[in-house]
Amino acid sequence: MRLAYSRFGEGNASNVVILHGLLGSKRNWFGIGKSLADLGFHVCLVDLRNHGESDWSDKHTYFDLAEDVKNLLEKLGITRSFLIGHSMGGKTAMVLDKLYQGFISKLVVVDIAPVNYPPNFESYLRVLSSLDLGSFNARSKIDTKLSEYFEEVSFRSFLMQNLKMDKKKNFYWRVNLTSLIANIVAISEFPVMNGVSNTKALFLYGDSSEYGVEDHRGIIKESFPLSEFAPVANAGHWVHVEKPIKFIEIVTKFLKSD
Repeated sequence: MRLAYSRFGEGNASNVVILHGLLGSKRNWFGIGKSLADLGFHVCLVDLRNHGESDWSDKHTYFDLAEDVKNLLEKLGITRSFLIGHSMGGKTAMVLDKLYQGFISKLVVVDIAPVNYPPNFESYLRVLSSLDLGSFNARSKIDTKLSEYFEEVSFRSFLMQNLKMDKKKNFYWRVNLTSLIANIVAISEFPVMNGVSNTKALFLYGDSSEYGVEDHRGIIKESFPLSEFAPVANAGHWVHVEKPIKFIEIVTKFLKSD
């Protein structure tokens, strides 16, 4: 499985690897990546399978995603890195950590818990899949159509970052919607895994997020006993977008602590 990646701060001593969430990509994290590089980190941003510029597959379990990331980091010679994952990327990071204890040095999980959630985002995927992109000749018209389903401009902007145009000026989605819909249950849930993590972990979350990380503190502590919690006030699920300065401050303090 070929994963696309971008790097900032090459030559810096400490490695930070960042994994995006569902329908995201490494590009969503360029701002954060550049900021961390300026603070002395070597940052590697990864497109997970079926997203961005990475390869597509019919399979999309967290075990698949974790193996993909591990293989890429071994190929790049990145070991004992700090691993940051948001939402789906956070679950991927947790699975990788539990499968391969000691492979990463610290873990930052952004606005997600190791629990099963209802597949509420299935409707987003089906809306995107239902659009006949061949009937549109402008991005603005696709945005107008999406506004019938999604009122919030910032959310539509996030979704439309996946909209691309080929050489013949035909629009297409650069995410594998067919596979994501087929694997919706696996993405929503968290796999049953034995044992506990010995990795120091930070669970950073928006206090207004519907993912309720604080409500799952007990479950988190059972699997990640060395975990700390960092709520961000007045932030939702995309806490790194809504409060980037606070996000950088919290993450940097944690990564640089003993």
